[in-house]
Amino acid sequence: MPRLSLYLRLFLLMAAVALGGCTINKSRMATEQLVVSDAVDRVVAQVDFSPLSGQKVFFDTKYLSGAKLSGNPNVEYLTSSLRQQMLAYDCRLTEKMEESDLVVEARVGALGNDGNEATYGIPGSAAVSAAAAFATGFSPAGSLPELSLGRRNHQWGAAKVGLFAYDRASQQRVWQAGVSTGASQARELWVMGIGPFQRGRVYKAAQASMNDRPSLVKGDQGLQKLDPLEAYSASIDFQGEPKRLATLPPAGPPSTPANRQNGQVVPVSGIAP
Repeated sequence: MPRLSLYLRLFLLMAAVALGGCTINKSRMATEQLVVSDAVDRVVAQVDFSPLSGQKVFFDTKYLSGAKLSGNPNVEYLTSSLRQQMLAYDCRLTEKMEESDLVVEARVGALGNDGNEATYGIPGSAAVSAAAAFATGFSPAGSLPELSLGRRNHQWGAAKVGLFAYDRASQQRVWQAGVSTGASQARELWVMGIGPFQRGRVYKAAQASMNDRPSLVKGDQGLQKLDPLEAYSASIDFQGEPKRLATLPPAGPPSTPANRQNGQVVPVSGIAP
């Protein structure tokens, strides 16, 4: 009788796990893309282009677009992120190399993600079905369902980028950023089919984007108060506060426009606030 009670408890426990396990979502595409793109954001935010500020720069991407990487990495996102960072540091990007003074060359050493999944219990698979058929002589109709007490998934993304600049005409070295590495991770946990319990910056950022509207940073003074990662990912107005038209002087003919001087039109941005 005690043995029968023990079997009954085990049966009920496995049935509860099987019923609860139906809530597990095995889709990883969005999470994999988030950890890789977050790793790119972190590595690009480390690059300081201030030594090239105000100069005409051509961004050479041949070692990015032609990188031999496994999988299907989003190199275009990395390329555009680096262009944004250069513009944020006031680098004057040119479309042709002949129009530039400096050439910035970039290379990517790593851009991808790894995943690790562990099941605490009996994983559902065709191999388990084959083993059961060999032991019992009965061939099940399909794969056995997953019977587990817990399950965890760990996604880890990484990016490695190197940059340097040289003078276009003389080919002399000008600047070297070194090699920067960025990483991001996401963790998910299910217990008795309940979950997922999620940890990771990508989940926090996604949740914040649904709840809060990012604040707009205006001008360089507000930008200097942010750390590099916040400055890279923040919404920034580099033009600062909009300029107001000056008060018209009392002298002079009333038909003369306020933005006309000596017969030439002066841009509104050139009028003093």
